[in-house]
Amino acid sequence: MDNRVEAILIGPRMEDLPMIEKLISSGGMIIAAVIASEDNPAAKWLVESGIERFEKLPEVPRLLPGQLLLNLDQPQPDPEIMELVAMHGLSIVNRDAALRMTGGHTEPGAEDSVRTANVLRHYRQLLEDYFPTSKHSSTAVKLAACLTEATTIWEASGGVILTGARGGETLGIAAQRGINLPRDIVIESEGNPLLSHCYSRGKHSIVPELSEAEAELLPGVKPASAALLSIKSGSVVRGVLVLWSNHKRHFESSDLTPLSLFAYYIATLLEIDELGDKLEENLVIDPLTGFHNRRQFHYRLRQEVLRAKRYTLNVSLVVFDIDHLDDYNSACGHMLGNLALSDIASIFKKCTREVDFIARIGGDEFAAILPETNRLGAIRLADRMCAEVASYPFPVPNNKASSTLTLCAGIAAFPSASGTEQDILTKAFKALELAKNKGSNSIKLWDDDLEAEG
Repeated sequence: MDNRVEAILIGPRMEDLPMIEKLISSGGMIIAAVIASEDNPAAKWLVESGIERFEKLPEVPRLLPGQLLLNLDQPQPDPEIMELVAMHGLSIVNRDAALRMTGGHTEPGAEDSVRTANVLRHYRQLLEDYFPTSKHSSTAVKLAACLTEATTIWEASGGVILTGARGGETLGIAAQRGINLPRDIVIESEGNPLLSHCYSRGKHSIVPELSEAEAELLPGVKPASAALLSIKSGSVVRGVLVLWSNHKRHFESSDLTPLSLFAYYIATLLEIDELGDKLEENLVIDPLTGFHNRRQFHYRLRQEVLRAKRYTLNVSLVVFDIDHLDDYNSACGHMLGNLALSDIASIFKKCTREVDFIARIGGDEFAAILPETNRLGAIRLADRMCAEVASYPFPVPNNKASSTLTLCAGIAAFPSASGTEQDILTKAFKALELAKNKGSNSIKLWDDDLEAEG
C-alpha cells in the first residue's frame, strides 16, 4: 500500500508550484488530480507532468476516504465542496496549511525535506485512521489521536487540547496526554497570560524557558518549556493546542510552522464535525454506502408494517452486524475499513430486489426490510448475503493476502412477530444478539421459543 498522502489540488497558482514540488519531493504526497480552468497556467504545467485536470470536484471519478484536498483557490471553500468533503470522507486544508507542511519555505533543503516527510507521515496516519468525517470514531478519539501524533513528533513530555465557546473566556479539556486532569475542569484563559495571548488574540508562541510567574502552565503542570498554538479556522479561534517539555529550550521557533499544521487539523476537525451535525439533520442517504440512514429506515419500517396489516401481507426484517469490524480497522486502518463497508454495501445491493429497502443503521449495522416476504424467504436471503460476504476477499495493507469478514443476522417477520414496527425491530435485534452469542457468521430467526432463551 502506498505510504503517501493522495492529494487533489484546487485552483493552484504559478507561485504555488515550488511548494507543490516540495510536497512531492518530500516523499509524503502524490497529486491525484487538479481542479482548475483550462487556461490556468499552473494547471497546464501539472497536466504536462501527467496529472489529470477537471473543471469541478464532482467530475473527479475517484473520490476516496482519506484523500486530502489542497484548497489553494480561496481562504474558505465553497459550501458545495464542504458537502463533498463530508459525503466522501475527505480532508481539506488551505494554502496556509499547505505552506506549513513544508515548513513555510519554498526552497527544499535536505534537513527540511526530512522534517517535512516526517510531519507528512504522521499527518497521513491521521488521515488514514482518523480523518475528520469518519463515523467510526468519536470526535474525542480523533482529537486524542491528533495530540498523540504531535507529541510523538516533538517528543513532548505532555500535551493538551483546550477548546472553548466562541467569544468566551473559559477553556475545557478536549484531549490530554502526559497528565490526568479532571475532564470537567474549567480553565480561565484571562488568568493565564500565555493562554490568553494564544486564545484571546489568536497568536502562536514558543516559550523556551518558562519564568517563575509562568511556571504553572496548567493546574499542577510546571514544565520547563512549552509551545502554544491557536486553534483557529479563518478568524474564528476555537481553542489552544499546548505541548510542553520538562527540559528547557526543547522547542524552537522553527517548530511553529509544522506544529501549526496539527492545530489547523484540529480546527478543521471541529469545523467539519459541526458542519456534519448540521448535514446529518438534512441528509437521508448514508454517503459511504449509498443506503438510507436510520431515520429513513424507521419511517419506512413503520409504513411497510402498516401496509402489511392493511392488506394482510407478509413483511420481514433482517438486521446484520459485521463480525469483528473493529479488529479489521485496527489491523488495516479505517480507510480500508470504509472501503470494506462500501464493498459489503455492493454485495447487499446485488443480493436484494428493487422493492427491498436497505439501510445503514449503525457503524457496522445494516437492516433489510423485505416487503411481501415470509420468514423462509428472509432466511434464504440472509443466508445468501452472509455467504457472499464470507467469500469476498477484503483488502489488507501492503498488498498482502486478502482478509475475511463475516456477518451475523437476526430475523423477525410480520405477522408471526406481531405488533408494532418497534416490536418487530426489538425482536430482530434480540435474534441478532443470540446469533452473535452463537458465534461469527450465524443467523437466528425470532420465534416464540426465543422468548424463553431471552
